[in-house]
This record gives sequence, structure tokens and C-alpha cells, in this order.
Amino acid sequence: MQPRARAIYFVTLLTVLVVVQVHAQFAQLDAGYRPLSHPPTRVPYSWDMFAIRLDRCVVGWDPPLEVEGARVARWHDREPAIEFDTVFNDADWYKASAERGCTYRTEARTLASLMCFSSDGGVHELSFDCP
Repeated sequence: MQPRARAIYFVTLLTVLVVVQVHAQFAQLDAGYRPLSHPPTRVPYSWDMFAIRLDRCVVGWDPPLEVEGARVARWHDREPAIEFDTVFNDADWYKASAERGCTYRTEARTLASLMCFSSDGGVHELSFDCP
């Protein structure tokens, strides 16, 4: 590809992307979105089109589980120090994972606990005996 053709291609591609994003921003403004007041309405091709709301939970077991010779008291303990925690978009998935973790319990009475921070700003706590 010639330098001139490459430049024309780049400018055309960039122009199309900018036009689509600007159109989506105006569609959000038309739908009632005002910056810093509330989350925007989702419209096709907007910057957050693929964004999903995530719940984050801290999962723990008391007493700690025994997984491959290691003691696991919190969900984070199963990951190497440099890794990120697993993220689910719904607190029910964290609860299901805590229940599956109960299969590694070392004592008959093991308590699983979750402290969840929901995408709407709420904080929810749940504790249950492992089945």
C-alpha cells in the first residue's frame, strides 16, 4: 500500500469511528443523560455498549478449606499473588462458587461467608453452613 493510500485509509477509518461515537453520544444526550448526574442510557455503538454491571464479593470459609495441601480461608487465597480475583456479574455466582468450595472443607461444620458490593452501590452480607 502506498503512503498516500495508507494515509487516506487511516483518515477515513478514523473519521468513521469518530462519527459513530459522536452520534452515539448525542443519542445518549437525547435520551436524557446529563454528565455527572446518573448513568447513561445504553444506545448502539456508545462507548459503554459492551459494559456490564458487576457485583464484587469477598468470599471466605471458617475454618479454612484444604485445597491441594494449602489452606484457603478466602477466595483470594487460591490465586497467585500477582493474579486478579475471578469476577462474576451477579452475586449468585459467588454464592454458587462458595458452595462448590465447601467440598474441600476439613471440618463437618464450616461456615461460608460473602460480603458483596453490588453495582447499584449496595453492600450485602450472607453467611451459611456448608451443605
